[in-house]
Amino acid sequence: MKIEFPQYTAGIHPPTAALTRILAHQNVLNPQSQTPYTEAAILGMGGGLDTGYVLYHFKHLSKPHLSLGFRNQWNDARGFLEGLTSRLGLSADFMEFGDQKKAEISLQNTLQKGQPAIVWVDKAGLPYHHLGKTLIEHLVTVYARDSRLWRLYLDDLTTQPYVVKEKAFTTARASIPQYNFLMMTLKKPKEISPTIHHKAIVEGIQECATRLTRPLKTIGISNLEVWAEKLVDRHDPHGWPIVFKGQVKLFPILSTIYEAIKLNGTEGFALRKLYSDFLHEAAGYLGLPQLNAVAGQYLQLSNRWSNLADNALPSSLPEFDRYKKLLNKKYAVYQENNDELHKKTAAQLNAMEVKFNQDFPLDGFETNQLLEKLSSHIKLIAE
Repeated sequence: MKIEFPQYTAGIHPPTAALTRILAHQNVLNPQSQTPYTEAAILGMGGGLDTGYVLYHFKHLSKPHLSLGFRNQWNDARGFLEGLTSRLGLSADFMEFGDQKKAEISLQNTLQKGQPAIVWVDKAGLPYHHLGKTLIEHLVTVYARDSRLWRLYLDDLTTQPYVVKEKAFTTARASIPQYNFLMMTLKKPKEISPTIHHKAIVEGIQECATRLTRPLKTIGISNLEVWAEKLVDRHDPHGWPIVFKGQVKLFPILSTIYEAIKLNGTEGFALRKLYSDFLHEAAGYLGLPQLNAVAGQYLQLSNRWSNLADNALPSSLPEFDRYKKLLNKKYAVYQENNDELHKKTAAQLNAMEVKFNQDFPLDGFETNQLLEKLSSHIKLIAE
């Protein structure tokens, strides 16, 4: 089956990549350059950055779970897209459904009209990710359906579509019941006017600055300071030296830091380099060269985030170095749609994680040194 699929480089961040490609698919251009919108521009106009840190440590969980976020409204992709499309004057329709059948039929009807749809799913429920039994909120764009073979064609940050059986896809949607089979469609606009584009840039920058500097411990820079404290707090039950006493179950958390910053929808720099690119674009369009200096600061900041990720799994330990290289390979072969090698690499990583959980390669003193170093890195980023 031949489908019309946007032929671009691999996407970076799920919501920004999805909207960027749909706008290009509908031939909606950036009025500043008369070229398709970049992910950097979409990120910036959507409110840019934030910082999210939550370590879930409950008795009912088999192991602690670390969540990190770097985008404005990092834990609410719907809120981010609602605000962004409204700011750009786009007509977006967010649909929820009471049951599986209605959700399937609505998606089928949408695709039959030639409209792509952004759909919320459990990432681990998509078989090509090879993630095992877990639950990860995610979104993908569905571009077409093969009604004869009951298959769907998905854009999931790759250069070519992944093909998934419709039944498996619906199951992945059902795995996150709080979203009620949520999907978003976008009516094709004639254009985005220069006035709206200009206003969206200014409002996006203002929103980013406001969120990052709010005096709330769960948002922005204050949240970073909380994280830095928890890493070395030996008295708080949620302090890392207590939660991970004896290095038990610490490795997957350190791996999450590396993967979340470097690989998982962040361009390698916790979205800070992408935001720097946006500020460079905005400086030219707004006629504000001062923004180039801020963009330069964000470029430096992106390197600090990258260093934080690398120090979570220090390459001075050959075991960690091998793991990071294998993790990098996993993401690279995924974007190339090499499913066989991706599956093999995922299995190797799982085996290494089991080994490190049983025999962590650092003793207690070395682990404390590592946590203190990470805390210092995060304080530098906050400053």
